[in-house]
Amino acid sequence: MDIKSIPRFKLDAVDSDELTEFYVENGFVLVERLISPIECGDIRADLAKINRGDYGCPAINSVNWPLTDERLLGRYMYIGQPHAYSPTIRKYAIHSGLCQILDLIVGATVPFWNGAYKCMQTMFVTKKPGGNGSPWHQDEEPIPTRDRSLTGVWIPLSDATVDNGCLWIIPNSHHSGILYERYSHNLPDVDSMHIARGFEDQTEIPIEMDSGSVLFFSGYLLHSSKKNVSDYYRPALTIHYCSSNTLLSWGGERNYRGVIPVKGEDPYRDKGYVIPTPWAKEK
Repeated sequence: MDIKSIPRFKLDAVDSDELTEFYVENGFVLVERLISPIECGDIRADLAKINRGDYGCPAINSVNWPLTDERLLGRYMYIGQPHAYSPTIRKYAIHSGLCQILDLIVGATVPFWNGAYKCMQTMFVTKKPGGNGSPWHQDEEPIPTRDRSLTGVWIPLSDATVDNGCLWIIPNSHHSGILYERYSHNLPDVDSMHIARGFEDQTEIPIEMDSGSVLFFSGYLLHSSKKNVSDYYRPALTIHYCSSNTLLSWGGERNYRGVIPVKGEDPYRDKGYVIPTPWAKEK
């Protein structure tokens, strides 16, 4: 597969069977401009407020920069669980357009899936000009659903290009169900997160996307990004979902309850819910 052969689905003309079949076979699906320009602006404005410290999150030191200062898009490379304090981000975690696609794919490879799913994580990942890329990894490794329902949603808030650090993926790399070991590294153009090793990456392809387009991908799909060599910020909102029936052993908990029930019945609702702990990382 090459970048020219990737179908770009449209929400208002989606063929459900075709989209689901492509996702199951390739481990990802791209839906063009699912998030409107106004909505992208809404999320970008909230990212600036978050980075300025307007919500009083202990993980983010407040600054008095004007909200129009572009540095507020990329002050932190990673901002974890912003929906814990931001009603704007919580709103987009249950966005109707996202759900229209998630309804089809979260449990597409899970036997007896009943259509219910939950959100366990929101995260901003921003590459500022000159910012390092992210190493090869699979989201399933740190978020252990193990039932293959983990689904990542990646929303660029500006056009994502090869120059400014778009995602690169290895199509079909979810097929084997292997979780590749991750190791520390000293690669100069990659951030400090551990890198997955033990696979061939010759079939990697870049996923260039317009702002507001959305990439949905399997938790087992290998992906990375490269250094931002442009003069532009590349902010993106990432959200993760899995089947509501998944016993999510995450964050030191046997059954992690910092989740948002999105669709269907939560069989663990009697365990209650907690507010997740937000975090931020500069690089």
